[in-house]
Amino acid sequence: MKKDAMLYSQKCDACQRHANILHQPAEPLYHVSSLWPFMKWGMDIVGKLPKAPGGKVFMLAMTDYFSKWIEAEAFVQVREKEVISFIKRNILTRFGIPAEIVCDNGSQFIGKRTTSFCESWGIKMITSTPVHPQANGQAESSNKIIINNLKKGLGEKKGKWAEELRFVLWADRTTPNSATGQTPFSLVFGTEVVIPTEVVVPTARTTMQDPLINKESLIQDLDTVDELMDIARIRMAAYQQKVAKSYNKNIRIRRFQVGDLVLRKAFQNTTNPTDGKLAPKWEGPYLIDSETGKGAYRLSTMDGELLPRSWNAIHLKKYFVITSSNEAYGLARLILR
Repeated sequence: MKKDAMLYSQKCDACQRHANILHQPAEPLYHVSSLWPFMKWGMDIVGKLPKAPGGKVFMLAMTDYFSKWIEAEAFVQVREKEVISFIKRNILTRFGIPAEIVCDNGSQFIGKRTTSFCESWGIKMITSTPVHPQANGQAESSNKIIINNLKKGLGEKKGKWAEELRFVLWADRTTPNSATGQTPFSLVFGTEVVIPTEVVVPTARTTMQDPLINKESLIQDLDTVDELMDIARIRMAAYQQKVAKSYNKNIRIRRFQVGDLVLRKAFQNTTNPTDGKLAPKWEGPYLIDSETGKGAYRLSTMDGELLPRSWNAIHLKKYFVITSSNEAYGLARLILR
């Protein structure tokens, strides 16, 4: 009877659909690195925020993976038109053409106009799996930094976030980053910026200004730019290894084969709102159609219809079915008892 109960709980359809959500990572942490400045950017939208002058409630931000330099602007709405204009104005005409842009599956990013624009400039668009922001961790980290600093500076005047945004960006660009050990400004321009504090509290650089000495100092700074970037690259790799070591302590590997039956985590927009707290936590079953790499899979319905995007393994769990008449008999006997 104990064996039958264990079998029933494992293969019972209702039990599987209402099972607890799995929170442990399903795959080890994968490093995403950039070999040189402005090669790879992470892009994301933050909103809705409190209404700012002009009705601006969204923020579009892009972060360079190497220098951690952030570009951000406030918008009333973010459509494909705004995304293309932002990339042209803040990235292409200032830092050149990137090799890759990492983003989520928002319609503004994967729409026909944005895709065609990026293809025309030879930019590769890399999209993360749905409901898995960790895949675009650089952009999410930058968003958190900006929002936290805005909270501290605004107080009760939340509607002024768009005006305060430029100062928050400036503060971040002139603050040493924990991953690189350098300020984004120094990695971009090859020298440290003169901050307002140096004007109020005189320093050697501001009080002993001499055009000839300044020129020589800047030349020396330019000579050491490559060394500075190498140091930042090495430190970033060490930092990523440290973070991965801590993250990988709690992983519970879940890998699937093509043809496996799986359930997918149910989300608010996929469940019946009238079910309330009684709604199932998992939906499906679906078939594993293919593996797209790094713990992501393409799914198809039982009728063979392919789902539009890849899904990360953290949102999937194996679905068990009754495969023999003996199992069916055992389950029926258990229920009758």
